[in-house]
Amino acid sequence: MKRPHLARSARRGAAAVLGLVALALAPGCAPAGATVHGTVTLDGAPLDDATISFVPKDGGQKQAGWATIAGGKYEIPAAGGLGTGTFRVEIRASRATGEKSNDPALIGAREIVPARYNSRSELVADVQPGRNVANFDLKSK
Repeated sequence: MKRPHLARSARRGAAAVLGLVALALAPGCAPAGATVHGTVTLDGAPLDDATISFVPKDGGQKQAGWATIAGGKYEIPAAGGLGTGTFRVEIRASRATGEKSNDPALIGAREIVPARYNSRSELVADVQPGRNVANFDLKSK
């Protein structure tokens, strides 16, 4: 025994879902994703085992983003949630010093990237919707 009201209900539900998908994919209706990738060097050599963070400069921006840097390369995909606008860029890379600490669980480390590129960063990037390239050539002195 068929139940026409169930088939009709299923068709309406499917149409509603397709309508929402079409609306989300329509230009101007969905937020544009931003991808940022590039290279980072320190004194001309590719930086490795480091992080890069994009911190919003404007109060209205909601999305920061970060990535690891390996072999001097990084990428923050649109799925990473990075917003658009002007960002302060912070680059960090800590290296073990071999020094002993009072706490045996802690390992002594020092930041090899100067503070002007992280805690007091002077680096800025303007991120637009779509694919962006931001390369950074850092100097230790």
